[in-house]
Amino acid sequence: MKTAFIYLAAVNALDMLITLAGLELGLIKEANPLMRGIYEYSPVAFIGVKLMFSIILLSMVMVLPLKTTKVLKGVTYTACLLYTAVLFMHSAWVLQVTF
Repeated sequence: MKTAFIYLAAVNALDMLITLAGLELGLIKEANPLMRGIYEYSPVAFIGVKLMFSIILLSMVMVLPLKTTKVLKGVTYTACLLYTAVLFMHSAWVLQVTF
């Protein structure tokens, strides 16, 4: 379970870098209305919010004893799969436009 949280934190940080590059180069647009608003307000705030999510996940792994339940496992592994798909999608868009 801890590995899944660490994975989510890493994928989130990597996605932040790829999304930020795509946004800054004008290659993609942020589809999430909340994150789009934060990015339009300030790219630095966008970075901060995205990194805060990764830091919170890593803190949970280090500080809190996670009681593993079937529901938590299901939600966490589903989030891993979905976030991986989003990361690949963002990467493909940026790579497609740059090459």
